[in-house]
Amino acid sequence: MTQGPARDPGARTVLEGEGLAMTSVRSGRSGRRGRRLAAGVAAAAVVITVQTGSPGAAAPGDPWMNTALSPDQRAVLLLQAMTLEEKVELMAGDQGSGPAAFYSAPIERLGIPELSMADATDGIASRGWVLPDTANTATAMPATLALAATWDPARARDYAGVVADEARQTGHEVLLGPNSDPTRNPFWGRQAESASEDPQLNSAIVVPFVQEVQARNVIADLKHYTAYTQERYRGGEQNVVVDERTLREVHTAAYEAAIRDANLGSVMCSFNKINGVYSCENESTLNEILREQLGFQGFVLTDFGAIHSTEASIVAGTDMETGTRAFYADALLDAVNGGSVPVALVDRSVLRILRTMFAIGIFDNDYTPTAIPVEEHGAVAREVQEDAITLLKNDAAALPLDGDAIDSIAVVGADATIPSALGGSAYIQPTYEVSLLDALRERGQEIGAQVRYAQGNDPVNGANMIETLDMTAVPSSVLRPERGIGDGLTARYYPNATWSGAAGLTRTEHQVAYDVGFIGGQPAFASLYGSQVQPTPALDGLGPAGNGDQSVRYTGGLVAPSTGAYVLGATGWGDAKVYLDGGLIIDMTGEDGRRDVRSEPQQLTAGQEYDLVVEYTQNRPLVGLQPGTFLLQWSTPADAVPPSVAEAADAAAASDVAVVFVRTYESEERDMVSLKLPQNADQLIRAVAAANPRTVVVVSTGAGVIMPWAEAVPAVLQNYFGGQEEGHALAAILFGDEDPSGRLPVSYPSSEDALPAGVQNPWLDDPDVEFTEGLNVGYRGYLAAGVAPQFAFGEGLSYTQFEMDRLRVGNVIRATGGQDTVDARVRLRNVGDRDGTEVVQVYLGPLPGVASPLRKLAGFAKVELGAGDRQQVRIELDRRDFSYWDADADQWVTPTGQVAVYIGRSSVDTELAGAVRVRP
Repeated sequence: MTQGPARDPGARTVLEGEGLAMTSVRSGRSGRRGRRLAAGVAAAAVVITVQTGSPGAAAPGDPWMNTALSPDQRAVLLLQAMTLEEKVELMAGDQGSGPAAFYSAPIERLGIPELSMADATDGIASRGWVLPDTANTATAMPATLALAATWDPARARDYAGVVADEARQTGHEVLLGPNSDPTRNPFWGRQAESASEDPQLNSAIVVPFVQEVQARNVIADLKHYTAYTQERYRGGEQNVVVDERTLREVHTAAYEAAIRDANLGSVMCSFNKINGVYSCENESTLNEILREQLGFQGFVLTDFGAIHSTEASIVAGTDMETGTRAFYADALLDAVNGGSVPVALVDRSVLRILRTMFAIGIFDNDYTPTAIPVEEHGAVAREVQEDAITLLKNDAAALPLDGDAIDSIAVVGADATIPSALGGSAYIQPTYEVSLLDALRERGQEIGAQVRYAQGNDPVNGANMIETLDMTAVPSSVLRPERGIGDGLTARYYPNATWSGAAGLTRTEHQVAYDVGFIGGQPAFASLYGSQVQPTPALDGLGPAGNGDQSVRYTGGLVAPSTGAYVLGATGWGDAKVYLDGGLIIDMTGEDGRRDVRSEPQQLTAGQEYDLVVEYTQNRPLVGLQPGTFLLQWSTPADAVPPSVAEAADAAAASDVAVVFVRTYESEERDMVSLKLPQNADQLIRAVAAANPRTVVVVSTGAGVIMPWAEAVPAVLQNYFGGQEEGHALAAILFGDEDPSGRLPVSYPSSEDALPAGVQNPWLDDPDVEFTEGLNVGYRGYLAAGVAPQFAFGEGLSYTQFEMDRLRVGNVIRATGGQDTVDARVRLRNVGDRDGTEVVQVYLGPLPGVASPLRKLAGFAKVELGAGDRQQVRIELDRRDFSYWDADADQWVTPTGQVAVYIGRSSVDTELAGAVRVRP
């Protein structure tokens, strides 16, 4: 079966007509309505020549169901049978009546099947489907960033096979993924959903992913097109300012690769504006770049409600509205009937949708839900995560752990009890889950070692995303409820904004961490909540919090862990007041937007309990999906150690080895305020490391967080977000069952003051996002600025040692014609005493005579070698690697001259160098 919407000579009249329509529409970029209408009339005149049929009842013998015909021919035949109303309906999402958040209803008269679209980043998110054995659960795979950390396109294929199979097994025809947005901004709340900061690595993961999804008769919808790199202002004012060369070489590179090599079926236009024009109505990015330059023949659908117009969007090339029916349902029908939108543009979009559906087999396959092979898919999740985990530091061979020499292990961290997961729309309800604590308890039983668990801190939640750099959330272990035993404060929730009348609910909350809406789990995404902290409940029939007014009063006591000056901080949106021993110390009222209000220093005495009252009302929504968020923070004297941290240090001191698990909470719709680890993680790590010099820190993040404690610990593992088999995968790496073969797909800064040019904290409240770094995204920016990251792109250690030598590089490539590839060859030797895996990375220096990155990844190879073995590694480079996009000429140009070639283990560790001469 054809795996992509290939052009077919049998449909030449229609396709030439479509080409005319696109060319003519482009000629109207001046914004003159007359030119656009003229283009539409011209297009209609051509397309009408094939509309010779009349609508009729669907039947098994309908000509478009003839599988001997090409996808193009079948699409043309079906288009002829459709009424205008049916065409418009195909272009308008109907999620209100469907089981999925993105949904196009079937047109039964013609046998057009539904398009049920799976919200998918690291698996299939629960959206109303129920299977007999697994209900609404699916395999929670590692996050896409973890997949990229494998540096292994074969693993991308394995991963995509599981996700695509489960898309079909849960009744979906379209996978809303993978993501391919370059992770240029470490503050971005959803960078873990994407692959990498580098276009080469991004493309190497995305292409086999798309190939495997569509080989299983599921349409891959690559997102988010394009230049989408932050959440703040994403649905309205966010305006990315970027030059065309940067768009082509960095931000559309994965789209080009997926179109060229995988016959990509669909693209999702993003929320943001690009150079002042919304993505879904941007002729420059959709018609000119995506269609004309990249050759895309599939269909474009909108992100959920990302469309802002009828005429401008359809002219630019958006084919399907999702999330709303504001512009492509009745509004589009009225526009066609009123003459403002030519029917030819509707036909163009419908052909694109139908052609893709036929090409990928949607009409010819059964998508009835079936059972998920739980164990088989869980095994793949584990294998991917084992290959993703990245060893960043391993002083004095602290790892792997020797089970024969360990009698006791301390596991520390509140989040060690549940596999780490993304929040928001990326959260997957797993078929089962194995945490780090679960897996180490299993291993402890096997080796006869005692496993001690100490919580140490509080579990992360969505409110932690707004923790500031200089403060941390007030920990539960210093809070006391009004009555009873335990930690936390007494919280009374009121079904109004004024704390009046009877409380609708009273319960103990561990922290003052109020968060409702998209990230906190309510109202629409309760099933997506990826934390142990429970979302705020619905009250007195108002429906989920966020649909009506709600206020909360926290009361109880605060116990100072040491004597000294404490500063309390209130941050979030809404109105709040904080009282200590009856005195008002914080007044966060009267202003919209995110606030950060601090108390004057409060002199507190160790062990004394102070009355604490916090009042909060969610009366000032940040945006519709974030109605209320509030966090109580503090900064403390240096010697203030909360009881939970002290208990963790004691557990570590009593054990042979301590494993500390720390993580961030990351989600769509919100960016992080700082790059530090939340929930007092830095202090916890330092305290445990001081108590036990054999401390291993497992960092579970998508962001390039800062690690000021890195020098204080002997071993650091980056876990990313590891999916439901995270615990088993970590145990396998910790005990050396598997060699750590992951490598960083993003750079890790040493501090927030040492970021490369162009990185802007999204919370600075500037909706204009200027990509001033140009091509120098990620590691390229660090190199250009001469700033050393704490851990570099491509970095990662093995439990064995490798050496590279005997570099040989083909010395000539032709700028045009002639030889268009060149090999880089190196000898790789495993000089250690155990089997292991290395990733050989090839970087190119600047192109001659044109502004270029100091280094850019051009190729890589992941190689497994036994102890003492050697292998010649060959990596092929082609002419495109030595080219740049000339925006004036609208073409790739290969300048002549000499280009440096570097081979090594990371963007900063390139021990071998050669050169290639590009000749005319």
